[in-house]
Amino acid sequence: MTAPENPPQHPEHADLFAGRPNELRALRAAAVSARAGSAAVVLVQGAPGTGKSALVHHWLGGLAGFTVLGTAATPARLPDDFDCLSRLLGTVRNPARHHCPAGRQRGTTDTGPGTPGLPTALRRLLNTSSAAPLALFVDDAQWADGPSLRALLEAARTGGRICLVLAARHFQDWDEQTLRALHRVHPLTRIGLGELSESEARTVVAAALGDRADESLTRRLILRSGRHPLYLTRLLGEHLDAPAGGGTGPGLPPAAVRRQLCGLPPSSVAALEALAVLGGSASVPTLSAVLGAPDCTLALEPPAREEFITRTVAQVPTVTFRHPVFRDGLYDALPTWRRRALHLAAVPAVDGRLRLTHKVAAAETADSRLAADLLERATDELAEGQLLAAARSLLSSAALSHAEDHRTGHLLYGAVRLLFWAGADAEIGRHADAVASRRPCPWRDEALGLVEFAAGRLTSAVRLLERARRSLAAHDPGQRAVVLAELAWAHAILGQGQAAQRYGEQALDPARAGEAAHATAASAGVTAAPDGDLTAPCGGGAEDRDGAPGVVVPPGVRQAARALAAYGAALWHGPRSGLEMLATLPEDADEIEEEGLPALTIRGVLRLADGRLRAATTDLTMVLARGRPGAARLLGTAGSVHLVMCHLLDGDWDRAALEADRALEDEQSRCFDAPVLWSLRSVLHAFRGEHDAADTALRQAVRLAQSLDFAGPHYHTAMARAMHARARGDHEGVVVALQLLADRFVHSDRVRIVATGWLPFFAESLVVCGLADLAQGVLSELREAGDDADPHLRVAQAWVAGRTAEAAGEHRTALRTYTEATGLLTPGQDIPLLRALLRAGCGRVAKATGRVHAAAEHFRVARDILTRLGARPFLAECPAQREAALADGTDGTPGHPRLTEREGEVAQLVGRGYTNREIAEALTLSAKTVEYHLRSVFVKLGVRNRRELRRRVQGEGD
Repeated sequence: MTAPENPPQHPEHADLFAGRPNELRALRAAAVSARAGSAAVVLVQGAPGTGKSALVHHWLGGLAGFTVLGTAATPARLPDDFDCLSRLLGTVRNPARHHCPAGRQRGTTDTGPGTPGLPTALRRLLNTSSAAPLALFVDDAQWADGPSLRALLEAARTGGRICLVLAARHFQDWDEQTLRALHRVHPLTRIGLGELSESEARTVVAAALGDRADESLTRRLILRSGRHPLYLTRLLGEHLDAPAGGGTGPGLPPAAVRRQLCGLPPSSVAALEALAVLGGSASVPTLSAVLGAPDCTLALEPPAREEFITRTVAQVPTVTFRHPVFRDGLYDALPTWRRRALHLAAVPAVDGRLRLTHKVAAAETADSRLAADLLERATDELAEGQLLAAARSLLSSAALSHAEDHRTGHLLYGAVRLLFWAGADAEIGRHADAVASRRPCPWRDEALGLVEFAAGRLTSAVRLLERARRSLAAHDPGQRAVVLAELAWAHAILGQGQAAQRYGEQALDPARAGEAAHATAASAGVTAAPDGDLTAPCGGGAEDRDGAPGVVVPPGVRQAARALAAYGAALWHGPRSGLEMLATLPEDADEIEEEGLPALTIRGVLRLADGRLRAATTDLTMVLARGRPGAARLLGTAGSVHLVMCHLLDGDWDRAALEADRALEDEQSRCFDAPVLWSLRSVLHAFRGEHDAADTALRQAVRLAQSLDFAGPHYHTAMARAMHARARGDHEGVVVALQLLADRFVHSDRVRIVATGWLPFFAESLVVCGLADLAQGVLSELREAGDDADPHLRVAQAWVAGRTAEAAGEHRTALRTYTEATGLLTPGQDIPLLRALLRAGCGRVAKATGRVHAAAEHFRVARDILTRLGARPFLAECPAQREAALADGTDGTPGHPRLTEREGEVAQLVGRGYTNREIAEALTLSAKTVEYHLRSVFVKLGVRNRRELRRRVQGEGD
């Protein structure tokens, strides 16, 4: 009987194993001991779901030459019965030979020859298993009966080729006799299991998701699961089962919830159910009130011992679920009647808005009074700027309204509108069927258009919103202004600047939007917001031709329309045109009201497009600092997307990565933001030489962009491909990747406004590939359509001129051009990566003209910049070029002592005629610090004054 008899696995444990190398090593050592004839006992202890069964089953799967018997104990009805042992022995191939003898109780032991005090069946098994060692596994041993445990421990204590493994949540319920028997066993190995380590959790995610296991998603899964094996596995299942269009897969299944609760006293289970209904955290007095008990402290002891909850000792003790995944699973597993009963019991136990929340959850039928209360709450939430909360209150109100009530549909439309203005694209799709089932009306067209917008189908969204706009021409102009602003945003995303500007300005027309909205609001007795927005969430005021109420108007419509009109103008006429339209916006972001944040976002975006990195970073950082969860977020995570671009360009790559991760986790984001963020993450990885991670992020970006019906995100994936190629030194790959943008930028507003991010690299690669004429043609077209004052555009032009001159052998011209381009990258507009590449270009042409040590200095400065950035692919070029320059040197001139990067910057500015005060302003330094650097430069270069330093610097640039 040497073939392993693998015990059955619990389905929810079958795929939990990962890592655990130390624990596996301990189990294997126990097996070696048993095979050698020295019995071993292993206790595996851990909270429910920590992978005890998975660990042992994984070990048993690789255990050769053992006879394996296993079972799972259940809460014993007869504590003195041999129930667990009988079922364990029943897993033998011929269980009839090993059952307890007929005519005896199952606990009867045999006192004949052999090991005394053991049940007959176990003794016979030991006597007949001499050919192969035994591996005995009892799962959930905390419920095993005492006689079975003592018999198994006695068999192990008396020696022999036995490896006994007992897996349990805890051993506190074992009786005193069993504990004494345990202490007599030697050797005894204890293995404690908790949450997975960070590396083990990452291994689980990578194994389940493959290429989709990017860093951001891995961190989110680990954080939400708390590295708990069972919950991590379920979250991975949700991610894998989620439909492509959104939504989630199955949560923690009821069977898994019931299994984890098995063995807890009914009072403890009831306490956990009540805690789940209360949201996962509650004070003990509140929990006791819901349960109708004077004090539930004793009922909380078992769940705390098994690590379901944590308790805080304070003036008012509080309990909280350790893992929100279990709370969600327990709540979903509650029968409907039980859930409603607990919500009803919670109503008098809580205060404020929570009371209404529990009333809604406890409602079984339509309730017009409760629906009215929800409308009142939505009014308050909207007044506080909480659009997400107001939308959900409207949805609850619609669900509790009578089906024949004509207001129900408008509540639904209003909720969809608020969700859209809150940027909650993922939530809008859940209501698509409910909207489509309503009778035709302008607000239904608008809601369907917003559903299409949220799904990334902007072409269809524009068609539906246009139809709604035309239908609303004879209706309330305030409602029409909302739809016009939504159309402006759709056209802005499509890169259609003229249409975006037109609709934004129409939404601002006071005769059509503002004055009419005030008049409509006054006639209905509804107060209008200062900018003309109706704020009554029930839509009280504007009515359609059938007498149905209008739809809620979100706050900040006029400010959003102004911002979108400016962005449209920027797409059409250049960023400075849009910035002129926002000139009245206070420079101090603290003076801007919350409703003005869309305008502040657009100003930051346009400043970035105008090459004003520092000002753009300031604006966009303030947008994120001022934003509140659940508040209006029409532009989604546009502020975060462009802040990542700012940090990417200004060389703060760590902050860029952190901001990208934060934005990807934001629930108030547009569906088209994610592929752009993944493209930017891909560029970051590529610039750092992390090519596998870059490829993974790019695949994710491409996958997400495929479901969108417009080209915008594809421009960003094309740029990511180009940056991959540039990081590898593949200039032909850069040209191929960016050819789509080059073909379209003259005709596409969107491509033109983001050109400063890709054009310099495209131009450089064209020249390297021998296509300088094409590069000049591209730049000429851009000059005609762009703004010559843009410093980054001028850098691109100088770069092309320098590369062209270098390719033609005109090295002095190239050196002068590169130096001029470097000078354009002043503080506040600097792009360190471009500056490093330009300095490397200076090094190449200086070397070609025989100025070996000047070339080495240029390469050193470039290397210092790239080292600070962590740009390993580009860094690899500079040391080799610098060493080659020194190795080829023939003039014998002693090399200059090395200047630091800051000293080099000070020297360059002196060479351009800057005073100390001007240098301090340009580099954001104090005058004393400039003087200190200048003295150091004088000493290192052996010059006596500024005139000699200026000549020295200018001479090296010739």
